[in-house]
Amino acid sequence: MDLEQEHFEVVDKLGIKVMIVDDHYMFLEGISSLLNDFDEISIVETASDGVDALAKLSVKNEIDVLITDLSMPEINGFELCNAISKKYPHINILTLSMHSDGNSINKAIKSGAKGYVLKNTDHEELIKAITALANGKTYYSDQVKNNLMDKLGGRESEDLYDEIKLTKREIEVLTLIALEYTTQMIAHKLFISFHTVESHRKNLMRKLKINNLAGLIKYAIKKGLVD
Repeated sequence: MDLEQEHFEVVDKLGIKVMIVDDHYMFLEGISSLLNDFDEISIVETASDGVDALAKLSVKNEIDVLITDLSMPEINGFELCNAISKKYPHINILTLSMHSDGNSINKAIKSGAKGYVLKNTDHEELIKAITALANGKTYYSDQVKNNLMDKLGGRESEDLYDEIKLTKREIEVLTLIALEYTTQMIAHKLFISFHTVESHRKNLMRKLKINNLAGLIKYAIKKGLVD
């Protein structure tokens, strides 16, 4: 079974209802046209900016996944994410943006976005992201994860060194655990051995006085490493 068939099998049971928000008409039309080719996804609404989106959601908010740009007039994507996550927590927000920097990614996640992919993504990854969010999961493209890791491995994590004396490598491992990487994936990503990853995980649990992976993820969220 190929990737697209696998997606169809999942979304066919969901009938995913999507809203798209973007202030560039041609891009809005392009994404709408692309998604209209997938019968299992229904575009129930589009909006030209954050103001338009909130106005339409006040009338129709039975949306599974809302796809939004970040750079928009009046109410930008960050403000829109924040407003929707508070007023319509059942709506899963997917950021689709040209901004690939760690600051934008981290800010979007903290504002309530459950997924983040770049505008140069292919249709298979976009469908994969939509499907993941509709199933209550998060989704970040590989480049997004890489750039987020670069940011979180920098100065923004210095307070964790002082507070609990975690090493930079331990913070990297903790962040990847919270991003749902497996031990093998973390080893491959950081160019270290499987056993080294396990050693870092055990050290994290010991230092933080946490007994399981769920606890590590909660700690990472609390400290703002991930949403």
